[in-house]
Amino acid sequence: MKISSFSSFDYVIGIDIGGTNFRIGTITQDLKLSNCRRESSRKLFESDRPSDTISTFLSSYMETIPAGKCRGICLGFPGTVDKTKQTVFSCPNLPVITNQNIGAELKKQFLIPVIVEHDVILLLANDMQAFDLFGSDCVIALYVGTGLGNALYIHGRFLDGKNGVSGELGHIPVIGKKDPCPCGNQGCMELYCAGKRLEQIHRDNYSETGMEDIFGYYPDSAVLKEYVDNIAIAAATEINILDPDHILLSGGVIRMKNFPYEDLLDRIHFHTRKPYPEQNLNFIRGTDDPFSGVSGAGIYMWNLIS
Repeated sequence: MKISSFSSFDYVIGIDIGGTNFRIGTITQDLKLSNCRRESSRKLFESDRPSDTISTFLSSYMETIPAGKCRGICLGFPGTVDKTKQTVFSCPNLPVITNQNIGAELKKQFLIPVIVEHDVILLLANDMQAFDLFGSDCVIALYVGTGLGNALYIHGRFLDGKNGVSGELGHIPVIGKKDPCPCGNQGCMELYCAGKRLEQIHRDNYSETGMEDIFGYYPDSAVLKEYVDNIAIAAATEINILDPDHILLSGGVIRMKNFPYEDLLDRIHFHTRKPYPEQNLNFIRGTDDPFSGVSGAGIYMWNLIS
């Protein structure tokens, strides 16, 4: 963290907007998180003016902060954002936010820096801080939740690409597959290795068992083994291309009770090129905190403005 003249009471606001939950908190420059709140995303974004919704919420929220000055706002969205970090290109789980220049509207309202970012980048920022990885040359992260989230940190920066939409590992096409994907393409990887596929497996094969118990009750299930192998194939694909220093694995699926984490690692080794990088893989299981995206937004923002 860079040294600056900001007051110890100054803070940035981190916001993690998911398809289900809207989470917010303040983060001081020493990266202490406080004033955390969670709301329903669906309820908040019932209107067709998402910038106004966020602005109104922020104005009310900032009135509750006891001291200090807000120095910036960072918002994470479950979708792609543009290179300038102002506009959300696509947000399938909250379509009202698609093609919205959220950053410019909030900056005009609050007169402070505002950054819009893909949520998995902020999750990676939090995990890199937690595991002291910012000195690494290459870190990749897979967050297996409703979709297959992917974020990359290479040569001292988070990779965003020419258009701001790098790291779409979940949308690599799978040979021979034609199933429609919400992104508009067919046969995308995350259709076979993310949460929606697991829900389908549960519905079609094990509906008599609670979703949270599926891995514990059926450890020898062929269809679940194939599912885990598909996650491994996605991970090994990126590992074979980038030869990373560290591989972060997290997300709601991987954090499920009795998820076969060691089996996943074994299958990643199986699919990774020999002898290297397979013989020198370093896996890290990501943090398990519902506000990790909010903390990551604060880390990301402070690194930009300090």
